[in-house]
Amino acid sequence: MKCHFTSLSVICLTASLPTHAAYGQTNSVLFVEDPAGYGTATHPDSLWHTLLTNFYGPGNFGWFGPTTDKYENGPDLQTMQNYDLVIWNNYDHYGQPLPLSPTLTAADQTNITDYINSGGKFWLIAQDALYSGVPLAFFQNNFHLENYSPNVTGVVSTHLQGLAEAAGPEFLVTADYVTTIVFYHDDLIPEIDAHHILKDTDFNFYPGIVRSDSTTSFWTIDGRRPVLASTWEQLVSDMLGIFGVLPGVMEHTMPQPNYSIRCDASPTIYRYHTEISCAIPAPGHVRLDIFNTIGEYVMTLLDGHQYQTTRTVIWPPRNEPSRDFAAGVYFLRLSYEGNMITVKVVRID
Repeated sequence: MKCHFTSLSVICLTASLPTHAAYGQTNSVLFVEDPAGYGTATHPDSLWHTLLTNFYGPGNFGWFGPTTDKYENGPDLQTMQNYDLVIWNNYDHYGQPLPLSPTLTAADQTNITDYINSGGKFWLIAQDALYSGVPLAFFQNNFHLENYSPNVTGVVSTHLQGLAEAAGPEFLVTADYVTTIVFYHDDLIPEIDAHHILKDTDFNFYPGIVRSDSTTSFWTIDGRRPVLASTWEQLVSDMLGIFGVLPGVMEHTMPQPNYSIRCDASPTIYRYHTEISCAIPAPGHVRLDIFNTIGEYVMTLLDGHQYQTTRTVIWPPRNEPSRDFAAGVYFLRLSYEGNMITVKVVRID
């Protein structure tokens, strides 16, 4: 018999049931604790369990694991398809090159790919998956990773910072894994239709990317023992917002008019200026910020109470020549009464 502990109860699975089963009462998020015997010292992972409890309430999210064997499969496709987002954490599972022990089994790779292709959203956090025998094509196809630069020097701690739609202040993380007690996170190079979402400010590289259609994200580092903890919690909140599963702004509740906001840019690929149209359901405080492709703040176009429900602004402003802003990708982030939406535009020469 194997038992899972939640903040409310202990769930025990008898020998007649699968070794692991996902539990939870909503269809928003499934967290997969897949350390294969590595990972944190206590289970379930208290950091993530506490975060998801804060966001969704006790028991109102799915949890699978922990896995204890490197050959053990995670949840099957049918289980994952019960959820809008799957957060799959491999921690510091080192694995070995095939055919020994990839961090994701062949069945996991197939199920994850099928889940994404069927419309599911997926956030993979895996420190060593790129070394473990999981094919590079798996990351290219599912996360739009172009390539990566390996980090061969382990560090006990480093500073991370959310970028682009998840832009925020930097914070310190310190490894607390059972085995390695260090991070070996890699620098990720995204394809054209993905972008950086996380920066290591100590090493000046990027261990996290997200697809521009907000469907998948891949990180090679986790937010262990974060300081400030509130900054890490805000970053996770921003990521859940990107995926559309943060309570209050979940995609399947968006039709409620009190939560509908819109931000459109025309054209989205421009040479000189683009016209940005913002729509809100009722008068309220509106803020429209511009960030570059690595999440650096550029400027604020709107910040204050808007009495009208629609507003149009020009980017770059008419009084600031477009040549003052380098060609490249920019993100327009509209915030309204706790809701947020992000739009990508591209300036060309």
